[in-house]
Amino acid sequence: MADSVWSLSNDERATLERALDALLPPAGSFPAPSQTGMIDAFILQRVPDSDPEGRLYPALDAPALARLLEGLQGAGDMTAALADLERREPLAFTALWRLAVYGYYAQPETIAAIQRDLAPAYHGAPLPIGYTHAMAPWDAQDPLQMPREPRGSYIQTDQVKRVDVPWLHEGGGEE
Repeated sequence: MADSVWSLSNDERATLERALDALLPPAGSFPAPSQTGMIDAFILQRVPDSDPEGRLYPALDAPALARLLEGLQGAGDMTAALADLERREPLAFTALWRLAVYGYYAQPETIAAIQRDLAPAYHGAPLPIGYTHAMAPWDAQDPLQMPREPRGSYIQTDQVKRVDVPWLHEGGGEE
């Protein structure tokens, strides 16, 4: 990943640490998320400085994360504040949740805890985030990495309709 071009204020960092610890409370020998390097090594590297179209992490770029953290600052009960955020802004909450989970489980301290507490043979990478160590840095200007025109879409199973393509059956094949 490319070096981050933006940073957090001390208050934003403290709020994000509290939010991460509330989202992923440690148990056993697992470290608290705030005690790992995931904010600098993972989150700031993946949240874009600006993504007005919301294409990389829907509803979460640097200004949106700053606004989200401002709304969480001073929360007495961070878990309740995050539950409220999830109800009010589900896309932003989901993006934050994904960053928290992927970032936490990619940290060496967490991988070591998994090996100690749960699965000695667990090896971490390429899980949970794939082969980032072998991939070129993300380039939002590369049309192969971020097409300018969205392609494809999801159709729910009950919305799928049969398409009549008689030319497929012209050779006497089965229907």
